[in-house]
Amino acid sequence: MLPLREKDGLIMLRGALLNPLSDTECEYYFDALIVARSVHGVTTIEEVGEASDIAQQHGWHLEEFPQSEGVILPAFYDIHFHWVQDDVRHKPKTSLLEWLETHTFPEEARFSESAYCETKAAYFWSRIIATGTIGGLCYSSIHSTALEAAMRHAPDGFRIGNVLMNMSCPEYLKQSTEDAIQSIHDGANAYENRYCVTPRFAPTTSPDLMSAGARLAKENGLFMQTHLCETNDEIKHTLNLYKNIPGFEDIHTYTEIYARCDLLGPKTIMGHSIHFEQGEWYMLARSDTAIASCPTSNAPIEDLGLGSGLFDFEKAEAEGIRWALGSDIGGGPYLCMFDVIDSFERQNRAAGKNGNHHIRALYRSTLASAGILGFGDHRGNLSVGKRLDCIQCTAKRGIEPDATSASVLKAVIGQASERGRFEELVLSTVVNGAIIYEASR
Repeated sequence: MLPLREKDGLIMLRGALLNPLSDTECEYYFDALIVARSVHGVTTIEEVGEASDIAQQHGWHLEEFPQSEGVILPAFYDIHFHWVQDDVRHKPKTSLLEWLETHTFPEEARFSESAYCETKAAYFWSRIIATGTIGGLCYSSIHSTALEAAMRHAPDGFRIGNVLMNMSCPEYLKQSTEDAIQSIHDGANAYENRYCVTPRFAPTTSPDLMSAGARLAKENGLFMQTHLCETNDEIKHTLNLYKNIPGFEDIHTYTEIYARCDLLGPKTIMGHSIHFEQGEWYMLARSDTAIASCPTSNAPIEDLGLGSGLFDFEKAEAEGIRWALGSDIGGGPYLCMFDVIDSFERQNRAAGKNGNHHIRALYRSTLASAGILGFGDHRGNLSVGKRLDCIQCTAKRGIEPDATSASVLKAVIGQASERGRFEELVLSTVVNGAIIYEASR
C-alpha cells in the first residue's frame, strides 16, 4: 500500500522520486519527501526534496514517514487515443486505410447501444487509470451513447469528442452535416471544456462540417483534434479526394485543407504528422498547432504497429512546434504510456538519433502533454505548486543513492521490457492527493 501520511493538515509521501523538468532534465531523489496541502478541494505540493532535509527543517522525526517501495513519478497524459478501439488493438494491420475499413469501423458501430457502451467504458477507463494515465485527448465514436458513457467514467483530466464523419465512410457510420453540427452543440453544452471538437480526418469530414466545427470550437474555447499525414497512401487518397471538391482543386498539401477550414491554432492537436512537406511544418509553426506523436502505433508492422514511419521530433523542435506523445489506442497496440516511452526510445536509437530518449519521452508523456492541454501551470510533474498527481512504480533494481535519473528510468523500463508487461509496472495511481488505484498484492 502506498504510504500517504497526514500530519498537521499536510499530506506527505516519501520514496525514491523521478521528476521530469524538460527534454533533458529530470530530478532524481533516492529518498524524497513530498509535502502537500489540501485547500478548497485541491491538494497542492508545497515542498519536495531530500527527506532528511525537509524533516529537519520542520523538526519531524523521519521514521514517522515510511518509505514507499519502488519509485514515484508524475502521472501520465496520453494526448491521442481512441477509447472505442480497445478491442481492435491487436487486429492484423497491413495498412491504415485497410485496417480502418476491415476492423475499426465495424467495431465502432457497436457503440450505438447504450448497454454495450456502459460495459465497455467501465472496463476501459478503470484499466487506463491502472496504467497511470489520468488525462489526455480522446476520440469516441459518432454516437452520443459512447460519448456519454466515456464522460461518466473518465477523470476530468480527459478531453473527449465524438468523431465527425459525413462523407467517404461506411453508411452505418455516416452522419448528416446537420446532425454532426448538432452533436457539437450538444457536447459543448453538456460537457463544456471537457468536450473536444473531433473531425475524424479530412477524408471522412467535409469542409463545411470542419469549418463549422472550428468556428464552434473557437467560440466556446474548446480543443480540436484530428489526424494528419500519417501515411503516404492516406495523403495520396486525401489529395485525390479533395481535388474534386469545389474550392480545394488547387491544394498541394494535406495541411492546406485544414488551414482553409480554419482548424489550425493553439488549441488544435494533429495526430501523427509524419510525412510533411516543408510548407506544412511552416503552417503548423505559424499557427502554433501542436502534434501528437504515436510511436507504438506508427511502429513497424512486426512490432504490431501500422508501419507508418518515424515522427521527426528534431525537425518539429527546430520549427518551434509543440509536441507530446500518445498511445493511439487502437492503432497503437498498448494501453500503457511506458510502452510508448520504450517504443520512442528504441525507434529513435535505431534511427541513429542522439540524446537521452527515455528522459525526453517521459517529459513528453507528462509535463509537455499537460502543457499542451492547458494544465501545465498546475499539473504534469511533482514540482512545488503542482497538484499531487503521481504514480508508484515497481522497481526491482536501479534505485541507488548514486544513480542518475536516466539510469533509474532505464532500469525501471528495462525490467518490464524483458517480460513484455509494462502495465504491471504501476502499483498505485494518485490524483489530487487521493489514491484512485492500487494493484492487488
